[in-house]
Amino acid sequence: MKLKRSWLAGLISFLAVGIFSLTTLGVNDEPAPTLKPAPAVSPARQIETGMHIKNIYNLSLKDKTFNAEGWFWLKWPESVQTIIETNQIPITELVELVNQVEGFDSQIEPDSSEPERLPGNRYLQAFKFSSKFYDDQQNLRDFPFESLELPISVETRPSVFSMGSEGIILVPNPDLNEIKGDSINLNGYSTEASRVSSGIHTYTTSFGEEGVANAGDYSMATFEITYRTNGWAAFYRFVLPWMAVMVILLLAPNLEGDLNDLRLAIPSTALLTLVFLQEGAHAELPALDYLTFLDKLYLFGYLMATAEFWLFVWSTNLISRAQESDHAAVMQRINRVDLTYQITTIAGAVCLLILGRLGSGG
Repeated sequence: MKLKRSWLAGLISFLAVGIFSLTTLGVNDEPAPTLKPAPAVSPARQIETGMHIKNIYNLSLKDKTFNAEGWFWLKWPESVQTIIETNQIPITELVELVNQVEGFDSQIEPDSSEPERLPGNRYLQAFKFSSKFYDDQQNLRDFPFESLELPISVETRPSVFSMGSEGIILVPNPDLNEIKGDSINLNGYSTEASRVSSGIHTYTTSFGEEGVANAGDYSMATFEITYRTNGWAAFYRFVLPWMAVMVILLLAPNLEGDLNDLRLAIPSTALLTLVFLQEGAHAELPALDYLTFLDKLYLFGYLMATAEFWLFVWSTNLISRAQESDHAAVMQRINRVDLTYQITTIAGAVCLLILGRLGSGG
């Protein structure tokens, strides 16, 4: 009896530690880098910027990229125009889309060859863009129920605009309604919101400027559209196959304890099935240094399949060593342990489904 209790305590402790580890693993993530707040400057050193994203397509979670098309525009006062003319800055080099990639396949075209003169000695220049962008802060901890913020960042480019020189600040238009165009829907995702932010992007280089403080600090404005996966679609595609395998594992102990060959085959087959399902789910993801929510589900499945195989090996050996007269008592003992496993599996799955996403930091 003492051996039986210690064995059960060991199994339950093993499962409890495994479940707790899965719900908390990966919580302590490195904080994302943040921009320095922009200093308060006079309107004479500000450039107002806005953006309208007409189309977003070719989202690739694996490459952390997406394509976007649309327009952005700049408005500046006479004082900034004087700096532009004095330094002979081409109108196409006032700013850059700092997170664009594959520049050879990108297009940024001004709508006019010269900026438009506005009332109040202000200037307006609009640009049409089409490019591929990089999402450096992509967070897939909640995959397949992740939320994505797809950013497009505009940054001042001439060195004379840096905080070490004239200190020109980009001020994004706060009207969020103008950001989203009519073709920004992505398959499998729902459009949630848009957001603008700004700050000072500090580079770890001075770009060759000698003896100039803050030569590597440039003003940046970011326009984001937030997407969230369709919950039911993600459930059917990724979670339902896992649940099907887990139900098989859960029902396997209902087989009579003397059906040794059949009982031993189920957890090993389920384990291989879980491996292939997880590999298929990861085909569209990049290599990650943390566990996603789906990873936690599959690792829980590995844990339970291994524990069940351990349980069935124990029950097989117990039956084979028992006397014929003790067969009924041995079967009752196996059934009780099987029930303990099933209850532990259900409790662990519920804890993981509830706490796993909380522990993902999503």
